[in-house]
Amino acid sequence: MNFNKRICFLLTLFVLHGVTHETFAQRKQKDKNEEGVKSNEYIEQEAEYYFTEGEKQYILEDYAKAVNSFRSSLQLIPDNDVAYFKLAQIYNKTNQIDAAKLSIEKALELNRENAYYFLLAADIYTNSNDLEKATQFYEELLQTIPGEEHNLFQLGAIYLYLKEYQKALDTYDRAESYFGINEQASVQKQKIYLKQNKVDEAIAEGEKLMDAYPGNPKYVLMLAEMFSSNSKDEEAIHLVDSMLATNPDVAGAHLFLADIYRKQRKLDEFEKELLKGFDNPAVVINAKINAVMKYMALLPDERLEAIIPILCDKIMSVHPDDPNGYLLTGDVYSTLVQKQYITQDSEDVYKEKAVDAYAKYVHYDASKFNVWQNLLNLEIQIDRTDSTILHSEQALEVFPNQAWLYLVAGVANLQKELWDEAVFYFEEGIKRASSNDQLLELLYGYLGDTYNSLEEHDKSDEAYEHALEINPNNELVLNNYSYFLSLRGKNLQKAKEMSTKLMRLNSENLAYLDTYAWVQYKLGFYEEARRVLEKVVADKAANAENFDHFGDVLYQLGDIKNAKIQWQKAREMDKTIENIDKKIEQGKIIQ
Repeated sequence: MNFNKRICFLLTLFVLHGVTHETFAQRKQKDKNEEGVKSNEYIEQEAEYYFTEGEKQYILEDYAKAVNSFRSSLQLIPDNDVAYFKLAQIYNKTNQIDAAKLSIEKALELNRENAYYFLLAADIYTNSNDLEKATQFYEELLQTIPGEEHNLFQLGAIYLYLKEYQKALDTYDRAESYFGINEQASVQKQKIYLKQNKVDEAIAEGEKLMDAYPGNPKYVLMLAEMFSSNSKDEEAIHLVDSMLATNPDVAGAHLFLADIYRKQRKLDEFEKELLKGFDNPAVVINAKINAVMKYMALLPDERLEAIIPILCDKIMSVHPDDPNGYLLTGDVYSTLVQKQYITQDSEDVYKEKAVDAYAKYVHYDASKFNVWQNLLNLEIQIDRTDSTILHSEQALEVFPNQAWLYLVAGVANLQKELWDEAVFYFEEGIKRASSNDQLLELLYGYLGDTYNSLEEHDKSDEAYEHALEINPNNELVLNNYSYFLSLRGKNLQKAKEMSTKLMRLNSENLAYLDTYAWVQYKLGFYEEARRVLEKVVADKAANAENFDHFGDVLYQLGDIKNAKIQWQKAREMDKTIENIDKKIEQGKIIQ
């Protein structure tokens, strides 16, 4: 090979090798760069995926998974302030306060231009009762981010709670400078001044507010209340009277004056203003209800006892479509009866009014069981048997498992001598009162009475036995059971045991004494029967049956003359006693 050509070939190889090596190196570097770009994109996409998943889980309130997702996102991009903010939200919601503090402070370290971060930080430190720190976040927020002045009110409230009164006043002044004179700032400043015993400054704030809104009577009443609360009643009266001279229909003004006049013991003026307020339909019913309840708490008081029922009647008249007025009236009238704030002559009238009010209320709202209880109890007391049956049936439509309602319905039907209906309600009540011995005792007792009236004596005795198993000292059952056995002449020894026990429990009840004596009579112990019945008929409350029984006892003892006298007394009291005329005419017992 030619030397020159060989050198040339070698040089060519060298050049090609160099070019190839350089090209390969460049390509390798390029591939490496492209791989790096793809890796960053992948990281960002992966971080965004975890963040989005965290958002979804947060919305679904699956906080544990949301925390894991946000943490995974932060592992990929550690300077994501939004992820720290979301973690702080979750920790705050789940009461992990220390973790919430760390997360929100990290978010603020990365970004101090987001108002929500400051607000969440303030909330977290407020929840941990570090109010000083919370105020620092509010202050920085207000200093660095425009348009957040509405947070001045929250900042002022915290300063007020911390008793940093001057800072609170300054804060509310800042709010007033930005928003103008406003109720929230003025009222809070009044509170501060009153805490500092600066009454004049507090009044001045009220006057400033009233002057700023001259057409708003609310601020007149607020200022009047300020006067009255600080022993300036005459100034309060003058202020309200001046307002009423030009605006006579201001709601609440008359109720306010009534309170002042009552405090001054000017009771005629008190009643006059009170009635004006209650006659005004513009005064909301809740204000009137609150007034009535306030005065009820002051009883006993003769003047209030007379005026409160009138106020209730006015509420129902002025607000006929609001059921709360009927509920209030029912409660008031029944309470006046229960507490004995009325004369005995008025008791039934008040019960009637309570019943009428409750009956109207359940027409609007049948969902309150205690109202049905009040209504039915009162109806039973005033012998409104028909409406008791009606209302107990209506109540059972709403509360079909309330055993007490079956008891009431049964008693009402028993009073109407609707025996089969009464049995139905008592037996249905028993099915539902299995865990209430007191109620079962009553149901079985009344069921025994009802079956006796149906002359189903075995069922009657069985019901009485059930009642006595629950309470062996049930006086009504002992009385009725023993008396009915004596009338039937059955199981007289058991009747004797029960009536004797009854005497040990209560030896003053005339009905029980009569039952005991009649059992003794049926057993042939006439002297013992006479001894007891002499005590009974000597009582002014003795009834026709007592005299009839005493006559029968005297007849068996051979005292026919006095027997006829007792029968005559019985007839004078009740002409319907079986065979009473024949007894008197023939001078002997007629079976």
